[in-house]
Amino acid sequence: MTVLCVLWATLSTVASILACSGFYLPYWIQGRLMGKADAYFSSFRRCNYPRIRTPNAPPEIVYECARYSSFWDIPSAWWQASTVTMGIGVAIAVIGALTLLAAASSFLPHILKTPRHSRILGSLQLLAAAMICGGLVMYPIGWDNREVRESCGKGANVYNLGKCSVSWSSHLLVGSVALLMLCFGLSFCAARHKPDANTHTDPLRI
Repeated sequence: MTVLCVLWATLSTVASILACSGFYLPYWIQGRLMGKADAYFSSFRRCNYPRIRTPNAPPEIVYECARYSSFWDIPSAWWQASTVTMGIGVAIAVIGALTLLAAASSFLPHILKTPRHSRILGSLQLLAAAMICGGLVMYPIGWDNREVRESCGKGANVYNLGKCSVSWSSHLLVGSVALLMLCFGLSFCAARHKPDANTHTDPLRI
């Protein structure tokens, strides 16, 4: 295991941690609910939301973070698509990081023996970055739903947050994409430093 491969495995691990944290934590955007509490949203979870106990009672604010009751309760089809796309991308990033850690710890040392294996693993990390990026691009298309407008104002619309702002979980996801792209580059650098196992040299050739 070369220093380059150790660096690749380390950055892959950091990228997967950032991707998992950014995906699960609902602090993608921040608004203000009923002028009383901060509201946070992701594609499938939110923090602080209104609840009406009886038909004639005023809404009360529930101060907790929770996912939507079911996939179909997610208030936008674009958010549903973002959840699926980004979830797959995060899963691929985690699998890639675990594979590299297994290779680095000698559990599966044969994984990085050939340039072909390194390129395949790097290409999977590029795919993970593309899917996470795709989820981030689709998410703002759903900003015109009722729940966002309750916290961000009536001006909230597609790619327009109104009174809301981007929060820190989004930065974690962007950071994971950047690291995954860097890992993709490192995979090809690592492949160039390995002899191909399918290439045999003639010991008598001068």
